[in-house]
Amino acid sequence: MKRSYSYQLKLWNERANNPYPVAPPGTSKHELGLAFDATASDAVLRAAGATWESWGGRWGGRYGDPIHFEV
Repeated sequence: MKRSYSYQLKLWNERANNPYPVAPPGTSKHELGLAFDATASDAVLRAAGATWESWGGRWGGRYGDPIHFEV
């Protein structure tokens, strides 16, 4: 599901309360429909990240955002 600019702006404005990195509005892959976030245990996210990367995707766990998956 694509994230709207206004929702990305809301996340950006509230980023001090978010444990995960937030891209500035207009720069997020979520706004282009090219990323998604998933919630699961750390072990499941690591396994999913490894699988995602083996398929050619980029996993945010490599840079401190383990819930983030993008094309």
